[in-house]
Amino acid sequence: MTTPPPAAISTASDLGTLLAQYPVGWWLAGMLSMALLGACALAGLRTLRKKAGPPLLRLFPAQARTLMLAAMATSACTLVLAGATMAELAESGRAQGPWGVLDDTIAAHLRAEADTAVLQMFATLTHLGDTWVLAALTLAVAVALWLRQHKILATGWLVAMAGNGALTKVLKNLFERVRPEHTHGLAEASGYSFPSGHSSASMVAYAMLAYLATRLLPRVWHLPAAMVAGALIFTTGWSRIVLQVHYASDVLAGWLVGGTWMVCTVLIMESVSHWRRAAPMPVRSQNGAV
Repeated sequence: MTTPPPAAISTASDLGTLLAQYPVGWWLAGMLSMALLGACALAGLRTLRKKAGPPLLRLFPAQARTLMLAAMATSACTLVLAGATMAELAESGRAQGPWGVLDDTIAAHLRAEADTAVLQMFATLTHLGDTWVLAALTLAVAVALWLRQHKILATGWLVAMAGNGALTKVLKNLFERVRPEHTHGLAEASGYSFPSGHSSASMVAYAMLAYLATRLLPRVWHLPAAMVAGALIFTTGWSRIVLQVHYASDVLAGWLVGGTWMVCTVLIMESVSHWRRAAPMPVRSQNGAV
């Protein structure tokens, strides 16, 4: 990796200091930004469905094998690109590049200056991404979808949640980054740091819930669902940084992993749904035989 210019290092240090000085203010700004991003994602999904139909519709015929293979290949390419980006983040941290300086500056300032009341607030908010919370949510949503005969959505939901968990665990063991020091005692975390499991899991869970809302709820609920999902995703990830149990690049990588996996899952689910709608109904004779 080439040595980063001093200007980039200085900018990263100044930005890290600024972010650490106003954790609550940046949290509010980040929630608003992610809520707006959720609204943009919803608009993109609506445009895709309206003008081009489900993904891959114009490129491939509506046949199960062809459509699924194409969707899976596209998903694999997307995951490879996300993996390459994550590797760059990890390398920058190890080599004291801009991301490494940003990570260390934020963690050091928060460790020295963070207010106890602020830490306690984020120690509560971070439970949005706890394993037991998301496991209970996963089971409840899957059962509800299955009982209401939405079996494709239930399967996609389970694949999204379980697949992301397995992928995050593999990546943690691959990069083996040690967590930042956190001595306040308000939050504990074990295992490797990169990428953030709370961030990736909350990205998948809340973004997938917003997607399910677009499939099952009246249109009036779609925008609120997308915006609330964005706010919850940012809150969970930012809480991990403020509590110093993750570096900023850990959280960014977690969002990247979770977002990529969620998009790949949605791509395949949309393709399967289109194929099922487009499949010809069997012709029955007058006596009922096919």
